[in-house]
Amino acid sequence: MLSTTQKPKTLKSILLIIGYIATITMAVNSQNLMAQNGSSKNGTKQTNNSTSETATDDSSIVNNDLKNVDESSLSNSSIITRSINAGPVVFTVLLCLILLSITTWSVAASKWIYLRKIEGTTMKFIKSFWDSRSLNDLNSRLGDYPYSPVREVFRNGYAELVRGSQLKDQAYTSEMAVRAALENLSRALNKAKNAERRRMEKYLPVLAISASASPFIGLFGTVWGIMNSFEGIARIGSASLAAVAPGISEALIATAFGLAAAIPAVIGYNIAGNKIRNLITKVDGFGADYMNIVERYLVSDRTKEVQTSSQTPGI
Repeated sequence: MLSTTQKPKTLKSILLIIGYIATITMAVNSQNLMAQNGSSKNGTKQTNNSTSETATDDSSIVNNDLKNVDESSLSNSSIITRSINAGPVVFTVLLCLILLSITTWSVAASKWIYLRKIEGTTMKFIKSFWDSRSLNDLNSRLGDYPYSPVREVFRNGYAELVRGSQLKDQAYTSEMAVRAALENLSRALNKAKNAERRRMEKYLPVLAISASASPFIGLFGTVWGIMNSFEGIARIGSASLAAVAPGISEALIATAFGLAAAIPAVIGYNIAGNKIRNLITKVDGFGADYMNIVERYLVSDRTKEVQTSSQTPGI
């Protein structure tokens, strides 16, 4: 049996042990709560980090796409590379425009050289025509003169004049023969003039076709290229200037090529047409002078015949 003095000590020790146990239990519980709170905070941080990483990845993808677009637009600075990147249709249009441009320059340059040359030979022959003693004398030296429209008109007119001189024996009267010879000579001169006009205007429709069709061909290539550019914008998912500009610039090359082919064609056509009109005016003037000389000759010859017949006795 325990004494009365030992019972309080025993109770006191039991209470102390219970307090120690409760303190230890509360400490363990608090540590568990702190651990749980730390793990939840770490999970929230991880979630936020993953979300931010996803957004960063998306933005980096878009930035990389735009960067690739910028780098490609800067690296592909040559016209040939841009033309190839614009697509097969635009590239085919550019090839057609290049061929048209080469043809236009060739025709315009050759036509300018040709017309400038025959302008000089025309003036030289007209001067020789007025300096000649007679038509027979000029015709005998016709091979010494280079080609010119007035030389061919004179050749055809003189040949018809020789044939018309044979009408005197076939016509009823000399007046009828003179009238028929002048009409035939006029038709021969007009025919020769029209033939020379066609010769001077040869290949001129090429310039007209190039001047009228090249801008529309280039516009077709531009429209097709812009359609492809919009499809590329839809694939990238960005409508910024960096994404739109390269495709549109590649498409606009077709319009530039079309204008480059059309502008020289228009200038060349107008210059050639003006020179041809001036030459035709000179040919018309030469034909009128030629007709006047022949008509004076035939009229004077007819007058001599009339005077001779009036001096013949018995008439």
